[in-house]
Amino acid sequence: MNIFRAERAAAIDPSSAKPIDEEMFDSAMRRMAAGQLDESLIQTCLSKTTGLLSTPSFLKSPNLAAWLSIPDVKTGLRRAVAEKLLGTEPPKGLIKNLEASFIKIAFAGAREASGLVETVIAILAASVKSRVDDRGVGALITASHLGITSELHEIRSHLERSFSVSFRTLDMGWDDWAKVATPPLIGSLFSSAIEASKRTVLSWISQPPEKPLIITADSAEEAIAFISQLFGELGGKELSIYREKVIIIDQTGALPRLAAEKKTFIPVVFSREVELELATHANLIHSLVIYPRNALNNKPDIILEPVSQNTFSSALESMGKPRDEISRLSDASGRSLTVLRRKLSTVPAVQLPEWAADGSVASQLIPFLFVGAWDTSNQSDKIGLNLLSGVRNFDDIEKELQSLCHLNDSPVWSIGTFRGVVSKIDLLYAIAGVVTSADLERYFTVARMVLGEDDPSLDLEEDQRWAASIHGKTREFSSAFRQGISETLVLLAVHGQQLFDVRLGVQTNSEVIRTIRELLPTPLTTRILEANDHDLATYAEAAPDEFLSIIERDLNSESPAVFGLLRPVNSGVFGSSPSRTGLLWALEGLAWAPNTLPRATFILARLAQIEINDNWVNKPAHSLEAIFRSWMPQTAASLQDRIALMKRLAERFPDVAWKICIAQFGTHAQFGGYSHKPRWRPDGYGFGEPLIESEPRIEFVREMTNMVLSWHSYSVEKLCDLVEQLSCFSEDDQSRVWKIIVTWAQKTASDSDKAAMREKIRLTTLSRGALMRAKRNGSSSDLAAAGKEVYEALEPTEIINRHSWLFRNGWIEESADDLENIEEVDFEAKEKQAQDMRVNALREIFERHGSAGILELAQLGQTSWVIGALSANYVLSRKDLEGLLTLTLPHIKENGEFTGLYKNLVRGIIRSLADNDVRREVIANVTRGHPEVQIVEILLLSMFSKDTWAWVDTLSLEGQRKYWEDVTPEHIHDSPPECNESVERLLAHGRPRAAFSGVRHSLKKINPEIIVKLLWAIVRPGKEQNGRYMLDKYYVQEAFKQLNDSGISTVEQMASLEFAYIDVLGERLERQEGYQIPNLERYIESHPEFFVQAICWVYKRSDEGVDPLELQVVEEQVQTMARRGMKLLQSLKCIPGHNDRGELESNLLLSWIVAVRDACDTNSRNGKADYWIGELLANAPVGMDGVWPCEPVREVIEHIQSERMVHGAQIGIFNMRGVHLRGEDGAQEREIAEKYRIWSEALRISHPFVSSQLLLKIAKSYDCDALREDTNAGVRRRLN
Repeated sequence: MNIFRAERAAAIDPSSAKPIDEEMFDSAMRRMAAGQLDESLIQTCLSKTTGLLSTPSFLKSPNLAAWLSIPDVKTGLRRAVAEKLLGTEPPKGLIKNLEASFIKIAFAGAREASGLVETVIAILAASVKSRVDDRGVGALITASHLGITSELHEIRSHLERSFSVSFRTLDMGWDDWAKVATPPLIGSLFSSAIEASKRTVLSWISQPPEKPLIITADSAEEAIAFISQLFGELGGKELSIYREKVIIIDQTGALPRLAAEKKTFIPVVFSREVELELATHANLIHSLVIYPRNALNNKPDIILEPVSQNTFSSALESMGKPRDEISRLSDASGRSLTVLRRKLSTVPAVQLPEWAADGSVASQLIPFLFVGAWDTSNQSDKIGLNLLSGVRNFDDIEKELQSLCHLNDSPVWSIGTFRGVVSKIDLLYAIAGVVTSADLERYFTVARMVLGEDDPSLDLEEDQRWAASIHGKTREFSSAFRQGISETLVLLAVHGQQLFDVRLGVQTNSEVIRTIRELLPTPLTTRILEANDHDLATYAEAAPDEFLSIIERDLNSESPAVFGLLRPVNSGVFGSSPSRTGLLWALEGLAWAPNTLPRATFILARLAQIEINDNWVNKPAHSLEAIFRSWMPQTAASLQDRIALMKRLAERFPDVAWKICIAQFGTHAQFGGYSHKPRWRPDGYGFGEPLIESEPRIEFVREMTNMVLSWHSYSVEKLCDLVEQLSCFSEDDQSRVWKIIVTWAQKTASDSDKAAMREKIRLTTLSRGALMRAKRNGSSSDLAAAGKEVYEALEPTEIINRHSWLFRNGWIEESADDLENIEEVDFEAKEKQAQDMRVNALREIFERHGSAGILELAQLGQTSWVIGALSANYVLSRKDLEGLLTLTLPHIKENGEFTGLYKNLVRGIIRSLADNDVRREVIANVTRGHPEVQIVEILLLSMFSKDTWAWVDTLSLEGQRKYWEDVTPEHIHDSPPECNESVERLLAHGRPRAAFSGVRHSLKKINPEIIVKLLWAIVRPGKEQNGRYMLDKYYVQEAFKQLNDSGISTVEQMASLEFAYIDVLGERLERQEGYQIPNLERYIESHPEFFVQAICWVYKRSDEGVDPLELQVVEEQVQTMARRGMKLLQSLKCIPGHNDRGELESNLLLSWIVAVRDACDTNSRNGKADYWIGELLANAPVGMDGVWPCEPVREVIEHIQSERMVHGAQIGIFNMRGVHLRGEDGAQEREIAEKYRIWSEALRISHPFVSSQLLLKIAKSYDCDALREDTNAGVRRRLN
């Protein structure tokens, strides 16, 4: 009683707690240990123990540890719990007292402590909670749900002693898997796997039990962890309700006893012995059986693949891992969660896989380690593996690998024809002890052979390389084999010294360097670099110094091979990519290490001097900018090293360094990406992310500012760069910029340079846009004031340069001083103001320099047309205008730098003369005394209109011919008669494509009869130049639609025209929008002989006889008609056999098919008709009953029962799918297969031939496709 009084007092006033009666408690403990227990004793002792847990004095007792460490006490407590609570059911009175004593206790106290007494209390409470009627299973589950995780293993120990069996809850299974890692693994690692398998599990568990759900994984532990998350929150409410029923069976004996008690539970079985016990219960209870990957002959229900990169990265980010460590773990584990668990564990027993202890298994894995991955369908891969293994042949190697696949936590995988190792680095450390010097020698020999293989695709032109496999231009070794051999070079370079050098007396690094030296020999060639493009980054990582030396030697040669990699990419070539990517990745990877950064930087700077004119971002300059990006440097070098290196770069490569400096300011510095990082070396580990602290960034930018403001000399381009970034500088630095500009203007600037600099200052500091930006950013107006002062000081002396800013671009950014309100813009007033300013400028220039000045002004910008128009309308008299034209015309014949500008100047003048008589008189005066060709030159620059054509009619036939052959047709907006006339005139001169180009936007204005003429003329030989005025498919379809809607042509006439355009209107593998060939299809429906004719064009007679005259084709047209016939057959979509009401009738369709088959048989094309009829029937709609094909088509197919026809229909179905978005695996194909399987079942009785030979075969074909896609996805997950 004294104990309970003390406990109540302590609850009110903790400071009043007195030391416990240690003698009484010690006696009770010893009596429990001796087994002297009765009902009253256990109630009293444990009740007092429970109360003592709440008192600070008990937990602080110096004897507590001594009591709990007494062996007799431990043994007695375990025996007491096992006998009294997990054996026979205690009396009801005891249960009642236990509920009062233990259920109401605060479990927080038990969780905070970790002694054996707390464990006993947890077991008691859990057992009472579950009414002790399930012999421990309830206790196990309840303890888990109460959150007593620290006691679960102790509870399990008691249960094992009680039953002499072993089983676990899902929480225990998860803890066994996840908590050995540091930090513990999290459930979201399985999120994608659960999402992919959830439907399968729900379908299985909602049905009566028939068979176990089979799951395969890299290890049983991984599968158990997956099941724990599957029946938890990630699985949703539908599956989490089963969680308490799922029990993991570890050993034999447990399953029969649990089943005998007729309890509802779902066993998880992973050993074959327990699976045998499950056999008699498999159709009575739901169960899950786990197998190692590749250990089953049948397909499992769920396959746990390596997780996707997104899932892997997202989960590890949630675990607090940085990007670099995530990348390292991804490479090291192959995203296998089993290997990841080992990599994150600090327990040696977990870090080392079970199979590593078996020396014979380790020896078998040596060649697999060196290769990494290979394709068993590739003969060269098999030979290479044989060479690596020494004496074994490939069949023996394959048997060994398949045997290893059956191991739990297998180090290898097998998917389709591909084989590989789960984790190279994991395997390297696991079997390093059995690798010999002979093994290493064999590897380096094979590496030189494999990596030294040339790339035959380089023999092809760039626009053909995407189809290298079609041309037979592929390497002998597979890309997987080559990549694996290449990666091993790095692993040996990084880890070889530690693992092999001392033990075996070899020098792996020296061998790696020697290998790379042989692969990239001196002198280097561009061909060798291109052949090794995908491996250059790997070579650089394997031997950094040697790789840099190789590139430096090449750059110092007379004709560097690396320059050949810097050619621009042709954007019009399908599948083309930069040949420089591998080299840039290699140099970016070497830039992470401070010791190789300077050499890599100078190489990149040398390459950046070559301008590459393409749209790809990966260029040497971009790599350099990333390395020196102030807020996110892609290097591990210190701030001081980066600054010093930039200064050195400015000395050796000033133009390159300048761009890097300028990139630190303004919008240039706000965007950045990650550079390539080494996969296996630690270079750059922990670096490359945006800097958290601002001081290093500010200091680097400060240094770059000082550099650009103390440059040894400035050009107008450099000064414009500084002005562009003025807002990024401090006021003091802005003042320095203005001083630099003023000094430059006084000493070295030309008049034109001053004009360019002046315009830059105006746009940057004085324009409306500049002031609006300053206002938004809250910038000071001092910048504009200082800019205005310098702007005025830079005024050019030459008048053309002074006014050139008005004519550099069509749109003038107005100065803020010219506006009353910078917030609002009156565009009409702005346009009028700009025109007035330009007119005044032109007048001043003409007064000073005459026509020559205007001609010079036209050379300076993009407004020569505007200059011509303004000169004609506002500045020059007719006489002066004629003088300007006279001065300009000789230049338009030249193919000089400014020819295009001069032509636009003349266009602007001529087209601004609205009066036709005035225009004719001006042209006549200018060309008087010149050859007629001069008139033609001007007329070609005049408006494309009826007035111009009338003048052309007055020329000689030669002049007319030249005009109509050279003129560029222009769109005529408002005059349908003029549109029609333009077509007629161009047709008369053999230019139908040019005519179509001119009126394609005005087809509704064209007379349908002229459209017919135009379309026929286009397909006939003409005078058009190749590559000019190419037809646009959309507008051709619009022309046919316009013509078809007009109704002026018969079906036969339209069908003939549509066939003439079959290459444009026909479709091949996909359905298209717009006009197709409706009339041609209607014609073929009523004239099956034309369908036969197309087949006869495509296929030769089987009897080598002679076709009738109506089927014969002239020799030079055979290939053309064969191609067009094939296009026609592929384009037909409308099924023949429609009645007058447009309904498809089976008898009409059958008659049409019989006519085609008979005609083809007569003309010795036996069987050819059936195939193409089948492709045509594939376009049948779904029937009235919701089953495909529709009733008339299925009746005809069932009646004819032609296998060739069915085959054609199958191909047609596959082709109709066309280009489509697809998922990662074969889920889409399985869904399609199921659809056809359902249709097959629906017609199984009524149409057995259609059901079995058409629909079921389509379903099976899609099943095969699904399996292929599953295999490919599995291989991609392993290789990527």
